[in-house]
Amino acid sequence: MRGSLEYKNKRNKKLVRCWKAYLIAFSMVLSISTSAVTQQSEYTIKAVFLEHFTRFVEWPESCGIADTSTPFVIAVIGESPFGSILDQIYTEQKIRNKKVEILYISTPDEITDYHILFISSSNKEILPEILSRTRNKPILTVSDTNGYAEEGVLINFILAGDKIKFEINEGAVHESGLVMSYRLLNLAKIVNPGRGRK
Repeated sequence: MRGSLEYKNKRNKKLVRCWKAYLIAFSMVLSISTSAVTQQSEYTIKAVFLEHFTRFVEWPESCGIADTSTPFVIAVIGESPFGSILDQIYTEQKIRNKKVEILYISTPDEITDYHILFISSSNKEILPEILSRTRNKPILTVSDTNGYAEEGVLINFILAGDKIKFEINEGAVHESGLVMSYRLLNLAKIVNPGRGRK
């Protein structure tokens, strides 16, 4: 019994160290100076972190996250700042052990039950309509435009000085039905503090 407890304690300590190391790396990558990267490499970083965000978010069972026979769907609405980067990365990279499908849409009418919806800066005039389609739904909305988080986008990349960071609308996360780990929330600037930390 004692040996079993010692093993569990060692394993738990190892897991904690792994989490700390991962979070440090996560934080460091998001703090890369934008003056040292091109726009292409900036959006490569953001594309990679779409997958990283999913490690700290739980979707309801009805979203089929556990079903590896169906794809994880990332949609981009509006003019995509990623170019071909998303397609290049997620041709091979899986999310939550699921193949990834990348879709490009142009109007709010095309929005369905995606897992992630990236809302580009070109959607400023129709942002309220987009958010009316995603509000109270388990869709992880992501953007990189000033003011979008305050409007209700769940995660928004921002510049802090010359570094890439992100903010989270915690109240909107709670209303979406998604559960976001405190580990991710602790790395973000919180907009509209809410409930639902895990």
